[in-house]
Amino acid sequence: MSELEKVKFFHNNQLSVEYGVWGNGPNSLLCFHGFGRSYRDFIEFTEPLKNRYTIYGINIFFHGKSEIGERNVDKNPISKAEFTEFFEKFIDSIGAEKVTLMGYSLGGRVSMRITELLPKRVQALYLFAPDGLVVNRWYAMLSHYKLGRTAFRFFIRNNTGFYSLLDFLNKAGLVSNRLREFVLNETSSQEKQWKVYRVWSFLRKSDPNLRKLSKKLKQENIPIKVFIGKYDKIIPLKNTKRLKKLYPETEVFTVESGHALLTTRVMNEIQQRELLKF
Repeated sequence: MSELEKVKFFHNNQLSVEYGVWGNGPNSLLCFHGFGRSYRDFIEFTEPLKNRYTIYGINIFFHGKSEIGERNVDKNPISKAEFTEFFEKFIDSIGAEKVTLMGYSLGGRVSMRITELLPKRVQALYLFAPDGLVVNRWYAMLSHYKLGRTAFRFFIRNNTGFYSLLDFLNKAGLVSNRLREFVLNETSSQEKQWKVYRVWSFLRKSDPNLRKLSKKLKQENIPIKVFIGKYDKIIPLKNTKRLKKLYPETEVFTVESGHALLTTRVMNEIQQRELLKF
């Protein structure tokens, strides 16, 4: 297992991200974790890549010590212009002309948005069970609309109501058993529920537009590989269909796993199948 070499911070205006740096390769790899996780998930996972890349594991806002200052997430989400400026300046700060992106789940959504907005700075894209391939209607309702966010805050303050709604949606067939279990795990405390609210609200203008993303991928000839767990009920294989249709060059692979893909076993399978090479 690789040991983390450095922990750093990058600041731009009120926004600040904590990130770790390891590896000593000539290329730059930016890694973005899943919800409720941290960049440390990538340290062991990227062990085989440390001689090929210098790796930057970035904590997404509201994770670790990544912060947004005194901003109100409901009234002042990160804008397209801010998002673009923040990550372009981050790439400049590490002295890279281009970077390869690796994103898992929520981090996949962030990686796709960076590629859409900064295609000339992206070398290649690795996505693991990426969120953002399909817009979840409940996510959209509870984050994109003021009424939805008001309802979200109400349910957080009234936990019984939150779980009653989840059970109702599950019984109505609108939320699967596996998704219900996932939501229960990610919202097992009021603190976790507020984190979901803050992350969703702050990043609500940062969802990737697959049509625009595909156009940029074509223009810059950016290779992209998507890895989906064979037994993943959260981000199933079918979610990749639209991206594959819009950008046929997208390579999609299934691996012997559920939603948790950042494991040594999964990386070993990927290496054995020689799927990391572009």
